[in-house]
Amino acid sequence: MRSALHYALTTYPLSRAFRTRFEQSVGVSPVYLDYTELRKLRPLGFIRKMRNLRATTLLLPVEDELSRCILPLLRGIAAIADAQSVAIVHPDLRAERVRRSSAFGAMAGLTRASVVAARDMAYCARELAALNVAPRLAKAPGRGSTALYINANLWFGLKAGGSIGHVTGVANGLSGKGWQVLLASPSPPTMLTPHVETLRLRVPEVFGLPFEKSFYTFHRSVVAQLERAIVTPPAFVYQRMSSANYGGVVMSRQWGVPLVLEYNGSEVWVGKNWGRGFRYPHVAAAAEDACLRHADLIVTVSDVLVDELVERGVSRDRIIWYPNCVDPAVFEPTRFSNDASLALRKRLGIDADAIVVMFIGTFGAWHGVDVFAQAIRGMVERDAAALRAAKVHFVLVGDGVKMPLVRTALSAPFDNSFVTMTGLVPQDDAPRYLAIADVVVSPHVQNSDGSRFFGSPTKLFEYMAMGKAIVASDLEQIGTILAAGVHAGALPDDEPTADEGRLAVLCPPGDVEALIRALRFIVGQPAWRRVLGRNARSEALTKYTWARHVSAILDGLGAISNTGVSL
Repeated sequence: MRSALHYALTTYPLSRAFRTRFEQSVGVSPVYLDYTELRKLRPLGFIRKMRNLRATTLLLPVEDELSRCILPLLRGIAAIADAQSVAIVHPDLRAERVRRSSAFGAMAGLTRASVVAARDMAYCARELAALNVAPRLAKAPGRGSTALYINANLWFGLKAGGSIGHVTGVANGLSGKGWQVLLASPSPPTMLTPHVETLRLRVPEVFGLPFEKSFYTFHRSVVAQLERAIVTPPAFVYQRMSSANYGGVVMSRQWGVPLVLEYNGSEVWVGKNWGRGFRYPHVAAAAEDACLRHADLIVTVSDVLVDELVERGVSRDRIIWYPNCVDPAVFEPTRFSNDASLALRKRLGIDADAIVVMFIGTFGAWHGVDVFAQAIRGMVERDAAALRAAKVHFVLVGDGVKMPLVRTALSAPFDNSFVTMTGLVPQDDAPRYLAIADVVVSPHVQNSDGSRFFGSPTKLFEYMAMGKAIVASDLEQIGTILAAGVHAGALPDDEPTADEGRLAVLCPPGDVEALIRALRFIVGQPAWRRVLGRNARSEALTKYTWARHVSAILDGLGAISNTGVSL
């Protein structure tokens, strides 16, 4: 049953599995309200919308324990709404009825947390000002073979996407090279080998407003937790750079050991161009500057980011780069039997003999999933009969900021029998979904501000390792890696020869018509699908494994003149 009288308020997309269980547990399919979208309204418009829901029930689903820190905010919003009843649905699906009067206590806690967060941001701003004029200390590796990996990203909701694969790949890769890895992270471990130890970083019980200030409360908490938990300094600290966190800088200076900083792009730039933006960008930028200033080695994933770092004043001898990679044991096509793939197809309502064209990702601003959606619409509107005869079916796995545009492109008038949208799936389920695909799509787009695309999409290497025929944008690193490709403007008429070495079909980024041409070609050419998939997998296994990525990191660390790391 779908009723407009039942609503669910969320701050992040729910995974497919949790959303299904949640709806089964409450007995309704509610209308979902996204706080990210609601906060774009003016205050009076926000209040007016919540007061005019005419809701019987307002539900607050919480998929993971990490998200509890934002419950006071949700309860405060729920108190504004005109719902007859409000209930929190916990990760174990236990429903807790919320009294409207309890919102006052929640708001008091929110106010206290906001005061603490303001104090902590002011403290960090002063500390960062000092760090950004302090010289980088000469350091030597600590005793033993322990590597401390700090991942201070606050990822609420489902743990999926390329960033999860990157963290796991580096941690497992270091472990595979003989290092004793301690991964300190607020998120529970995902896809880690048993040899990687974990330290669960606690987050504040309540996040104050604005949330951005609470990142500095979390930073200070991270430093305190590491000081308490680690008695013997590690050989080196490795930190994935995250918003408003410079724990690696503080700890490496305190212990006198090298800091390796993983830099995937400026968080300030990402916030401004792909996200909500920062209210206090000067403090966030100061945290980035401190990390870059004091890192002994900076690891990044593209030559574009190397150029950016040099422009920011980092000397080239402190930078190494290697593309993102893949774990070939996880993304291994033979892990999944034909029967298992048929069962998943059946569960998704896809014919056993359908040609499945798939996109998988977090629907980020750079992914181009909305371009793919426009191409799907164009193909269905023009060629529905041919697509039906060929049994072509499009599958979009994921959710995120571009979902509204995707839904608009694929909404009525449109024959949605050609499309399945699964919602988010856990990162460790990604190979299982890719195993049912015949064609995979990487339609990444150029940066909206005109700057160079700096990404190294993890999904590309996962696609390659799974041996799938790829249709991708000819864009910066993607185009370089797949340079031996068939181009949408010059598609071959003949079947591939026995020694065909090309890797994918390439299109100009953002070109819907070129993408349509490429998709028409590949769905009609089973021989080309087989050859491109075979070649792509061979290329991935030869060049783009996490073992190779980590070897580049360790080589760079060993080459630093003031560390003398012996590897």
